[in-house]
Parts: sequence; structure tokens; C-alpha cells
Amino acid sequence: MKKIILLLTISLFILGCGSDDSGDSNSCSTPGGLNVNNLTNTTASLSWNTNVNSSLYQVEYGTLGFSLGNGTTLTIPETYADVTNLQAQTQYAFYARVFCNDSNGYSNWAGPFSFVTLENNPYCNAPTNLDVDLYPDSVTHEYIDLTWSDGEYGGAQVQYGTQGFTFGNGTIETITDSYPSYKRIDGLNADTSYDFYVRNSCDQSGYSTWTGPFTYSTLENPTNPNCIDPANFTSNGTGTDVNGNKYFDFSWSHPDSQNSWEIARIIAGTTFNPSTASIIATSYDSVRITSATVNSGQAYDFFVRANCGGTNGFSGWTGPVTVTAQ
Repeated sequence: MKKIILLLTISLFILGCGSDDSGDSNSCSTPGGLNVNNLTNTTASLSWNTNVNSSLYQVEYGTLGFSLGNGTTLTIPETYADVTNLQAQTQYAFYARVFCNDSNGYSNWAGPFSFVTLENNPYCNAPTNLDVDLYPDSVTHEYIDLTWSDGEYGGAQVQYGTQGFTFGNGTIETITDSYPSYKRIDGLNADTSYDFYVRNSCDQSGYSTWTGPFTYSTLENPTNPNCIDPANFTSNGTGTDVNGNKYFDFSWSHPDSQNSWEIARIIAGTTFNPSTASIIATSYDSVRITSATVNSGQAYDFFVRANCGGTNGFSGWTGPVTVTAQ
């Protein structure tokens, strides 16, 4: 009886040692040497090594403290994985395991190995000079054309939302065409202020830091959708010419299709009534209005509207711009 008990004890000891020796459920060892290389603000190269002859590996990663099974899993044929779209200055961790050819399953997971992404990207410069494009129709009631300097040919991303939106929760537009420093943001609401951010895409080197916010507002809804109201109606000065006549210089922006306008003048502070105002037609968007009937020291309100002709009719009046005659 003692011999039987001794044999059972030895057998259990041997089985126990065989089970704990590798620590792996599928009889091939876990990877080792977990490491991170080529770290930026949004990318990292995760690596490991193994003594197992295999052509398949899995890596799972997520923010530090994530539970296995709830991270992002990649299946790859190499002992490294390039991961993208990480958040800057954020703690992450990853695990790796190897496919065991002999048992047709995976080893246990190795890890976690933790790392922190950088604040900036040393391999991808950020855009500069984020602004509205310079063309007259670059801003309407429904879109804004953005432009910036120092773009990358890998493209860019624009993130935007109504003024004061929480960064990271905005709408993201991706630019992949051959002109990486321009984007029309359309589908916007009229008479609304928006915050815009932009970052460069440097292909395998990830994204630059974000530039922004840049704040700009769409125009009001047009009175006539077929004839957009002029914008940026501005006084460029006033004076007296050699003939003693008073003059007023104005300019404005408009869609390229417009080429005819009317400018109205009334005494400042009086009710604007186009039927009783002094109106001058012009085909120039930078114009000098001259009159012999205005008085020095008198303030006048000026308005401008587009004449789109035919069934398109007139735009609404833009103004007033108040100018005191010299």
C-alpha cells in the first residue's frame, strides 16, 4: 500500500512540473523582449522576440490598464507591429503572443509592456498660418474655405465644430489629394462661428500636432438664394476731389459670377428705404462714389446689393457702413 501511495505522489509531482515548466497552454513559449521603437505623438512600433518557429503573431494594445480582450488586436506575420492613431501624451500598454504550429493554437500572452506617447512628432512638422482663403467667395452661409502653410504631401486632417466645442469630439475631414494645404468645409450652419484645427499627415511617420483653434463665422442666410449678398462691405476712405466734390471709396467681396451692383446712400440714422435713397449702379467691386450734393461733417449710411439679372433678381442689401463726409 505504501508503494502505491509513493508512486502516485511521484507521478503527480512529475505532471505538476511538466504543467508549470513552460507556463503556456499550447506547449510553445511566450514571446520575450517586448519593446517600443520609433515613438511619436500618434504612432509606435511594438516589437518582441521568440524562439518559436512561427509565421503568425498577435498583439493587443490599449490605454494603460485595459483588460485583455477589450483592446485592439492585430494578427501579423512579423515580430513587430506599427500602430497608428494613438493620442498624444497618453499611457498605453501591449501584449504579444505567438502561434504554435505544432498545436495549432496560440501561446500565452506576454506582457503588459507600457509606454507613453510623445507630445510632438519629431518626424512631422505642424502646419502654420491657418486662415480663410483669399478668394471673394471663400466664405458663404454654408461653407468656409480654409488654407494653411507648410503642408505635407501625405495629406492633412481638419477637425472642427461650433465655437468652443470640446477638442477631440469635433468632425474630422481628411485631405488626401495633391493640394494638401486647402480644404472647403461645407454643410455648415448660416451665421454661426466655428473653431478649426489642422494637422499634417506624414505617411508612416504619423500625424503632426494640431494647429488651432482658428475661429471664423459663416454669413447670414441670403435674402435671395439665387443672388448671394455681398460680404465684407468696407469704407476705404473719404475726401474732396479737385472739383470740390465729396467722394467715398468702398470695396466688398462676392461670388465670382457677380459683376453688377447698386450702392445706396441715406442720412445716417434715418430709416433705410430704397425707394427714397440715392442709388448708384456700378460694375466694379472697388469703387469711388462722388457727389456734389453731400455736406462736409454730415454722416451718411451706405448699403450695397448685387444685381444678378434676369430671373435671379437682386440680392439683399448689405450694410450700413457709416461714413462722415470730409
